[in-house]
Amino acid sequence: MSSQPSSQSSSLKQDVFAGIAANEQAGPQPLANRKALLKQPAPIVLSEHFLPTESHDPSAVFQPRPALTDADLLRELDRMREVYEPFMRDLAPAPKQTRLTMPLSVFDWRVETSADLRDFAGILDGAGSWERVQIPHYGGPLGRAVTYYRTSFDLSEAMLVPGSLFVCLKGVDYKAHVFVNGRYIGSHEGFFAPFEFDITAVAHPGENVLLVKVENDAICMGNDSWGEDGHLYEGDKLYAATGPGYDEPQIGWHHCPPGMGIYQDVFVEARPSVHIHDIFVRPLLDEQRAEAWIEVYSTHALRRDIALEISVFGQNFEDTLFQDEAYELPGPAGPGVNYFRLPFDVPQPRIWETESPWLYQLQARVRDTESGAEDIATRQFGMRSFVMDDMSQPKGRFYLNGREIRLRGANTMGFEQQDVMNADWDQLRDDILLAKICHMNFLRLTQRPVQPEIYEFCDRLGLMTQTDFPLFGVLRRNQFAEAVRQAGEMERLIRSHPCNIALTYINEPFPNGRGQPHRHLTRPELESFFTAADLIIRLHNPDRVIKAVDGDYDPPGPGLPDNHCYCGWYNGHGVDLGKLNQGYWQAIKEGWMYGCGEFGAEGLDPVDVMRKYYPPEWLPQSAEDEQTWSPDQITAAQTGRFHYLWFETQHSLQGWVDASRDHQAWVTRLMTEAFRRDTRMNSIAIHLFIDAFPDGWMKAIMDVERQPKPAYFAYRDALTPLLVNLRTDRYTYFAGEPLEVEAWICNDTHHTPPDAELRYQVEIDGRVHLAQRIAADIPVCDSTFQGYLNLTVPHVGKRSRMTVRLALVDAQGEVLHDTSLNLNVFPRSELNRAKQVRIVGSPNGKAVQLAHELGVQVSLEGEAGDTILIDDFAAFKQESDAVLRAVEQGAIAVFINLEPGEYTIADNAVTIKACGMGQRHFVSRKTGHPLVTGFEPNDFRFWYDADAAYITPFLAATVEAEGWDAILRSGNGNWAGDWVPALAAAERAYGAGRLRICQPALAGRTLHNPVARIFACRLLGIEMT
Repeated sequence: MSSQPSSQSSSLKQDVFAGIAANEQAGPQPLANRKALLKQPAPIVLSEHFLPTESHDPSAVFQPRPALTDADLLRELDRMREVYEPFMRDLAPAPKQTRLTMPLSVFDWRVETSADLRDFAGILDGAGSWERVQIPHYGGPLGRAVTYYRTSFDLSEAMLVPGSLFVCLKGVDYKAHVFVNGRYIGSHEGFFAPFEFDITAVAHPGENVLLVKVENDAICMGNDSWGEDGHLYEGDKLYAATGPGYDEPQIGWHHCPPGMGIYQDVFVEARPSVHIHDIFVRPLLDEQRAEAWIEVYSTHALRRDIALEISVFGQNFEDTLFQDEAYELPGPAGPGVNYFRLPFDVPQPRIWETESPWLYQLQARVRDTESGAEDIATRQFGMRSFVMDDMSQPKGRFYLNGREIRLRGANTMGFEQQDVMNADWDQLRDDILLAKICHMNFLRLTQRPVQPEIYEFCDRLGLMTQTDFPLFGVLRRNQFAEAVRQAGEMERLIRSHPCNIALTYINEPFPNGRGQPHRHLTRPELESFFTAADLIIRLHNPDRVIKAVDGDYDPPGPGLPDNHCYCGWYNGHGVDLGKLNQGYWQAIKEGWMYGCGEFGAEGLDPVDVMRKYYPPEWLPQSAEDEQTWSPDQITAAQTGRFHYLWFETQHSLQGWVDASRDHQAWVTRLMTEAFRRDTRMNSIAIHLFIDAFPDGWMKAIMDVERQPKPAYFAYRDALTPLLVNLRTDRYTYFAGEPLEVEAWICNDTHHTPPDAELRYQVEIDGRVHLAQRIAADIPVCDSTFQGYLNLTVPHVGKRSRMTVRLALVDAQGEVLHDTSLNLNVFPRSELNRAKQVRIVGSPNGKAVQLAHELGVQVSLEGEAGDTILIDDFAAFKQESDAVLRAVEQGAIAVFINLEPGEYTIADNAVTIKACGMGQRHFVSRKTGHPLVTGFEPNDFRFWYDADAAYITPFLAATVEAEGWDAILRSGNGNWAGDWVPALAAAERAYGAGRLRICQPALAGRTLHNPVARIFACRLLGIEMT
């Protein structure tokens, strides 16, 4: 709604989400006694089992499956539509219509003015300048604001016959105050729940006027609702950081704006005075029965005798369980809501499963025995059970219909809500099927309940959902009771839907009320809210599975531990990427399974989407512009800043797109496969599935036009239910080195193909060097290490690609799943071991260690020589005259791993700055310097650390030095601020020689990382043959 006023949100100006990842915004850290309750899971201890590699078996060679393409995806979508079409059917007999409904879709709308505060009667009469809008209608202004919606409707005499008249609003964001014909009818707070008011007494035949006053506020976590001092200001709006968004590029496209409006249907409905208010069918699968919880509403002031009958049919299959079954009620219906629980048997039920989502339909008929008026309502339901076992060890296993299940899914932020708001039911169906094609079995409805149509479609298509209560970080102290009330509304919204298997209360709670305990609940108080919410949730649904927290920044909490992890984007967030790859996880309370509710990285929209939708000022308009253009020009994009952590700066629009998407796919695969191997990780959700708008939140793996990014296919493959996997800590080798790669089978199913075998092969530049086979050990709903693939890396005459492949093959020889690992092999080079390096520093320091690794002669004193290696600047200052004199005469002096601070080297000021966002796994060789000639874009990435025995970061600080030439580049900045290019390694001429600074850690890396070794030799002038 581009016509709506709005202001730039703080989340876009300050990049609150990067700051949250840094925990800079969180205030004081968890108390020590809380940390003492946590323990970091370590990698699973593997058996000393080795796959046979002694001989080559030509019959074990297999052809890998072809990669899925965009065209394949469309064909698979067509197939899935056919598969699930039977489950979309409505085969239950249509009940008699007992209500008359009048949709209200056109309203006049305007923002409140200061004059309105003195003349509310004028608003009721329609005074002022109004804009005609269609419902649903959603957008700005943000923060403290008031808007008005006004319309008229004509009531016929027939509408008054049934006995009562209600105005119904399915969803208004945020507070609604309703007036009919100038009379105040009622109010409602909260954006997601439907509400209605009886207007029988104030409506009349002919024209009637409906006015809805809508109030917005800042959210509990804060936004720039008012004030010009750059701070976030908290309000009382129970809203997290996701919403449907609106079509406005600066704010509305981004998933976070806490807008306002009437974004769901509005209608006037005539009903009998005694009518069905709500229906919930509680399935009791183990007992082969169910309970119909039927709420009957009476507008009469006195008690009324009623009769209640129910029928149960198959909804998407033909069956009549029973029909017009009458129940003896405990008494007459009183004024308002009456609650009845009616049990019934469901012998040999058709069970709701994700692959076969069978649904029943209950039809309830209530009759006023005095007047004879009757009302009929329906409810679809599924016979299924979902439980979280908190008694066995480890606690937290999930069971669907009595069988263990692992949740694999994605976060959602608006696309499915936009489908409903646009009434695009085919797109909603396809979006759900695209998730299933990606091997997801659930969606996290991130940080908000959604429209009921979404749950209904997920019911029919067999996709599970987790619904989040709309809290992020904090809960305002004065909103405790309101939050409990809305938690009850949330459960009432979702409880009838078999798809919804769990709910949560808060996303990423911060310690100590985000450092403002005078504004927000502290953690003990927040857990009191959890307890109160549990009570009201289970009052409405005793069987609800509750995961109190998604992404806990102040653990431990009740129930399943869940942490968010963006270590492949927000560098080091949660756990370092190298440690995650080896099998570590964040500290949790002991004895539990655990989940990761968010992970991912940004991948830019494709160029065609950018050119089609983006404002022109965001994009380069010429080839010359592209040379210096940065994604920083795109509102809310993070790639321009954070790419320094992961990949090289690009110089074309297409280059930026390709590099960002390649990285996103790499991180997606690496992290998802690590989660699959971890037998204790039973719930994961990538952030994010589909963008609701262009530039919505580009961590999405599918863009607004439903074009898959490479990360979609990477995620799909890594989520293959029965999967083979290869893991390593090393991606480069010298010829002749021992190769060790782990082989795994990960099975999320309860199916084990008989007589299946593992086949594995090693290829050098595409030619098979070794192939073998072994019987597969396939677990059930678990992951199992199959053994180490050990062999000596073959001789190569040049840098070569070694591909390790692994396949699971069934008894008929069909490849069920295969995977590959691409490694780089370098020829073993001899060094000039007669080379002498003069060390300026400690005899036990990094310089000596590096020299010894390279096998050169070391001198700790005496003449400077032609190569000087310095790891102690204080020692250099004592010998600076001799060192600089040697350099002037042609020597090379290399400073390694200088500590952050200010230095003077040969009268040049040099500043060493610690890396913002922590130590790095990547530096760029894209400098044109002779020392990096021949290296490839990802050669300086993800280096093995022999001391740690896994991959660790190797860049702790960057260099600022005027007049120094770049050898290696990086960038520096902070979590939420501006970033600038920075040097990682640099040199300057000094006389006939060279002064060099190298911040990437080479000591401890050169024995097992050929790139590090080659670079170190070039840096020190050591000849290699």
